Amino acid sequence: MKKSKAAAWALAASMLISMAAGCSNGGNSGGSGSSAAGPSAGGGSAGGEITVNFWCAPEQYNYDIWNKYAGKFNQTGTTVDGKTVKVAVQQMPAQPSSEAGIQNAIATGAVPAVSENISRSFGATLATSQAVYDLSQEDWFKAIVAERKIDSAMSEWAVNGAQYVIPLYVNPISYAYNSKALKELGVAKVPETVDDFNALLNAYGSKKSDLNTKLGVSHFMYRYELTRPDSWWERWYDFEAQYEALSGGKGLVDGDKLVMDQTAAKKVFDLYGSMGDSLLTGEIPKIWQQKTVPVVVGLGLPWDIAPNTAAGKKYGLDGDYVFGPMLVEKAGDKPYTFADSKGLVLYKNKNISDEQHKGAVEFLKYVFTGAGKDTFDLDWLDATTMLPVRGDLETNEALKAYFDKNPAMKAVSAFVADGIPCMAHEKMADILTSFAEKGLTPYITGKVAGSRIGSTPDSTSYVNAAAEAMKSAGGLQ
Repeated sequence: MKKSKAAAWALAASMLISMAAGCSNGGNSGGSGSSAAGPSAGGGSAGGEITVNFWCAPEQYNYDIWNKYAGKFNQTGTTVDGKTVKVAVQQMPAQPSSEAGIQNAIATGAVPAVSENISRSFGATLATSQAVYDLSQEDWFKAIVAERKIDSAMSEWAVNGAQYVIPLYVNPISYAYNSKALKELGVAKVPETVDDFNALLNAYGSKKSDLNTKLGVSHFMYRYELTRPDSWWERWYDFEAQYEALSGGKGLVDGDKLVMDQTAAKKVFDLYGSMGDSLLTGEIPKIWQQKTVPVVVGLGLPWDIAPNTAAGKKYGLDGDYVFGPMLVEKAGDKPYTFADSKGLVLYKNKNISDEQHKGAVEFLKYVFTGAGKDTFDLDWLDATTMLPVRGDLETNEALKAYFDKNPAMKAVSAFVADGIPCMAHEKMADILTSFAEKGLTPYITGKVAGSRIGSTPDSTSYVNAAAEAMKSAGGLQ
């Protein structure tokens, strides 16, 4: 999900200094579709009723599904301390970013009792300021983890041994291949290893004139965002995803230390370097929905599936496009990838009562382990086309019919188990911006753009410069 801007993260981080005093250390872990603008914090209590505010992501489809389940929950008459719980759903502020909107709400005491749309990194930022609850010891949280079979995935969400985020959706990143180009090049399966990919690149190099004439394919790969270091979140997709596969799932940052495997990082740089001027970095909006797709490969972004389908594009080797895994060194290696993933948190704030907090917990229990658990994931998929975080996506009988009708989504689901979320560091935006400013982008624009296929300009100095810039930007060792 392509959203935040670095400036918004800087604003959000600056708010942390002033908001901590407004956060409560106490409490037990036991609307309309318009964007939230100054609602009462958490909700409210009146007579025999407790109102719990829930902020959804700033998208109409997110509002629709959460409002649906809030309505169902409200009809159950669930009580806390003798009072009936009512959940009110609003979209969170979208500008300058949802993160900044949440931070502003915390600082002003207008934060809801619970919200979605929280990444691991932002969850860590909130946890540092004691703005959210640690859920790791709560029985109801453990029940959700067990019900959704995600115990093995929770280590990737941990922050200093604690759990602050309930994982909700995951968008694992892959490669997208032009099926017609693969067929023309005599390729019957998508590449799985670096050698496979290089073989495809060489095949393109030897037949690029024919491909241009027959299919309008003018370049090998499309990725214009490589020239945009300010779009730091794009590094999740065009660097981190492939880096995870070549590093064996090793992160970039651990606490206050840079742990990036520079050998693996260089291999990613070199992968782009091998393409030379066949790497298309000029912007072509909605490239996979075009009548003529001018490249052999690009990044497989799950949020492109719905517009591809709307444009009449058929998924599969015999169709228009097909997904393939991040590349590994040798067959059998695990193809780790980056997973754009977010979840829910429960907020601590002096303006959120214990009753409102308990009511929020009851709502989450209803959705994930109560009466809503058998229908929520399918409704979520239908509404958002984002994969729910479940450990049994490929075997879950309740979802089988959906995946049978949506082969592209089924293909993406196979990458979920190997998906790794973003780093847990409050300066992530600065770290990734500096990485591209000093390393990746100048390598692409200064060296790769003017080279030939297979020449692979030396990237060593650029990788080293990127590492040093990351240390400086993040205050890392």
